[in-house]
Amino acid sequence: MPPNRADPRARPRAPRAPRVFLRTIARLTRIAVEEGYGDSQTRRTLNYHLHTVGGLNGPADFVDPKFVPDFEGDVAWFEMEKVERGGEHRWPWWRAVRQVEPPADA
Repeated sequence: MPPNRADPRARPRAPRAPRVFLRTIARLTRIAVEEGYGDSQTRRTLNYHLHTVGGLNGPADFVDPKFVPDFEGDVAWFEMEKVERGGEHRWPWWRAVRQVEPPADA
């Protein structure tokens, strides 16, 4: 006798939000490139360099610009979250939650 199959009317599970497994306050430095010449020169952000105190997985990591809110200048402090892999990501990734004041010991 063949094994029972799942009910074809069963609804697929709703996708769940990725799990955050690490939170920290860290300094982000913008890595940008100047493109064009003269009046048509523009500045494009390539990524952000994540500096952490003592390093989390290493002395530094990189953050995709689509996961960082806009800020003025090239350096700012953010509350950061490391999110589990899933969806379009094949490895854990960092995202900036909100901009904060630098710590007193920075």
